Amino acid sequence: MLLVDTLNKKIEEDDDLKYRISTTRLYKKLTHNRVYLDQIRKDDVLSHGSITNEYIIKKHLQSQGVLDTRIERRAKTPINRKRDLVLHSDRRLMLFSFTPDTFSIILVPMIAEKKEALGSMGNDAALACLSEYSPLLSNYFQQLFAQVTNPPIDPFREQIVMSLRCPIGPESNLLDPDQELDSRLLLDQPVLSLVDLEILKRTSYKSWSSKTIDIVYPHRHGAKGLLPALDRICSEACAAALDGYQIIILSDRNVDKDMIPVASILALGAVKLNKFMTFVSSWDMALTLFALIWYMKLVIAYEYGSY
Repeated sequence: MLLVDTLNKKIEEDDDLKYRISTTRLYKKLTHNRVYLDQIRKDDVLSHGSITNEYIIKKHLQSQGVLDTRIERRAKTPINRKRDLVLHSDRRLMLFSFTPDTFSIILVPMIAEKKEALGSMGNDAALACLSEYSPLLSNYFQQLFAQVTNPPIDPFREQIVMSLRCPIGPESNLLDPDQELDSRLLLDQPVLSLVDLEILKRTSYKSWSSKTIDIVYPHRHGAKGLLPALDRICSEACAAALDGYQIIILSDRNVDKDMIPVASILALGAVKLNKFMTFVSSWDMALTLFALIWYMKLVIAYEYGSY
């Protein structure tokens, strides 16, 4: 980089130019209030002790009464059918569109080989709007990616040009370097482990606190219960923000045969926009229509006992 200064009649070279700009203001303070997950992990270990994914899973399954049911069903199931037992021992897997292929073709290879399963066969599955199997709300949306990109979409080998890092927290004006930026949590990737989520739920680091909001509602309310449920979720989220909670967690873990989960992408979008019920744009209306179609099919599945 070169700067040709016609007023002072001089040429400023790369190193000199960058040094002058970087020392003009105290840019380092822009990163002073960053909070990394490692800091919260260390604070949690000192405050509560270490925990594992297995402990969290077992604790949750016991609270839901699922673990005892699994053990009982496994004892009564013939050996040649035990491999298919996982889908029938916890009906929530079917609710969230897990199939035998999901385990055998995708999840097991990812766990065993530590890489994503690849295939060259076409996808002949029905479109979500025509499917008879109550697909997830996210399946109603499609996004195309180029087969070849330059540079590659690779956060590990192309760290200079892309990253999975996700900032969480209040945004400030980066164009005003003199202001004191608010604290933000910086995640290395958008997917959290069960342990990290549990740590965020109980953290008190920097006096932070979290609020968990249920995004489930009684299935007896049917499709008409969706909009009131979204209204409640948005109201609780706004109240939590006004009460000073820094972290709001939308959870569908309390789903069971009597409670329907609001799709997480829908609940999160409603809370973020906080104008969902006004239908201010065609996108809001389209998203609501897709959600109503999906939930009507889900309610029918509940009523006919396929859950």
